[in-house]
Amino acid sequence: MALQTAEKTLHQIVSTVASSLELTEVLRAVVRLMSEASGVHACFAYVISEDGERLELRAASPPYSRQAGKVVMERGEGLAWWAAERGEPAFIRDDALADPRTKYFAELEEEKFQSLLALPVIGRSGEAIGVITAHTEAPREFSDDEVDFLVTSASLVAGAIENARLYEEARARVSELEQLAELAEAIARVDALDELLATVVQSTQPLLAARACHVYLLDPGSEELERRASAPEAGNARQRLGLAELGPELARGGRSSRLAVPLVANGELIGLLVAEGSARVELGRAIASQVAVGIKKVQVIEQLTEKNLIKDFFEELAGGRPRGDLEGRAARLGCDLDLPHVVLVAEPAGAGLERALRASAPGSLFDRREDSLRALVKLATSSSDPFLERLRRIQADLERPGSIGVSSVCQGQAAFPDGFAEAQQALLGTIVLRAEPTVLAYEELGAYKYLLRVAVDGGIRDATVDAVGRLAEYDAQRGSQLVTTLEEFLRRHGNISATSEALFVHPNTLRQRLRRVAELSGLDLRRDDWLMIEIAVKMVKLEQALGAARPNI
Repeated sequence: MALQTAEKTLHQIVSTVASSLELTEVLRAVVRLMSEASGVHACFAYVISEDGERLELRAASPPYSRQAGKVVMERGEGLAWWAAERGEPAFIRDDALADPRTKYFAELEEEKFQSLLALPVIGRSGEAIGVITAHTEAPREFSDDEVDFLVTSASLVAGAIENARLYEEARARVSELEQLAELAEAIARVDALDELLATVVQSTQPLLAARACHVYLLDPGSEELERRASAPEAGNARQRLGLAELGPELARGGRSSRLAVPLVANGELIGLLVAEGSARVELGRAIASQVAVGIKKVQVIEQLTEKNLIKDFFEELAGGRPRGDLEGRAARLGCDLDLPHVVLVAEPAGAGLERALRASAPGSLFDRREDSLRALVKLATSSSDPFLERLRRIQADLERPGSIGVSSVCQGQAAFPDGFAEAQQALLGTIVLRAEPTVLAYEELGAYKYLLRVAVDGGIRDATVDAVGRLAEYDAQRGSQLVTTLEEFLRRHGNISATSEALFVHPNTLRQRLRRVAELSGLDLRRDDWLMIEIAVKMVKLEQALGAARPNI
């Protein structure tokens, strides 16, 4: 090859490489120039794939240019890989197909060629990033000048490949950012969860170049993930995944055929984004972050909407004054008022109680405020006993147990106003009847059923109640126990010995207290009706409890 011709060709190759960032366009021009300058009958340009496992034909001299993008050599196949792996040119002078290093491609008509030269394209890292092969129909020896020219040309191609890849990566990143922005806008426009999830899988599948995309959401009741949306279709994707199964599946990419990224917002696991056949881990994480925030936003909106609907529904049901179609709203909330329910009120009540109740009594409705809870609990049977047993176990296991009042069984719209009142009275009863937070059913109140209703409605004007009230005021001021002493004396039917033992005081001390009771209250325990006095004591204690610790319900 004449020096002048080689220099001219190299100059043209340099100009070609500098003229465009489109790799295919550059490689087509380079193989044409190299073919013309070196007098070979065919020239092929291969590029190593991103995963480093394949040589892909990206450009070929005529008439083989139409095979670009179709011919692929897996790692270790052909003389091209032999040269790439060793980083040095490889040459077969004649009878190329007889060499075991050669891989035959019928579409490239390789039976026509006798000699074969493979030149590795070495990148800045020192590793091969491609291979250029030159073929001649007759046996041929390449001179040192020709080899030097081809090696120099290959080095120029290396710069073209790397620049083109940088350009393609930058362009892909810009495209990804544009699509991420479009996805964020689409998420922001949607207010319904099902619509949001459909938008996410439809947009994410092409963005992650996945065969299929699925979104799973966490079911708080079962601690499992449920598949809620798929694109283009579910295929073999499982409907439910247990949380214990997630460890090895999260953010798995690289050469894997499956990418699974958790959806987390404010440190809370919401669900899982799964992309079949994708390895774009970082992009998947970026998408998952946006999706998690969008899902959380919609969930909060839906929860607030549902919470307001339930709150209004409870108020109308408790008041017995429904506005419009109460049964229709009940159906919208998934509640059948003709089935057996109990009303539950609790205070204090955290999120743990609600979660446990949702799992224990599916189909129930909940209205949780800052530190209290109202619930319409759906029963499995017409008896509340099995539920009360479960409820007591739940209450005992809570980190911060609160008091819980439960109504008698309600069935039919007309029964629920009394049910809400009964649950409230049972909760108030826990203050009077129990020293510690507990679960109390309305039927367990005994005589307090009647007294609580009177106390809640504002009490009554009665001289005996006023007399006991004076004792209560004295106890509050002096730290004495006159009301407790009177209550225990009446409970023991006036037995001095039994009462003193119950109070852990001497009988003479008890007699002194009883005289003080008579002096302050004006009550005559020898003549007055003990039943009236006992009722008055309970009423005063109820009024004290209501005044000091009335639940916010």
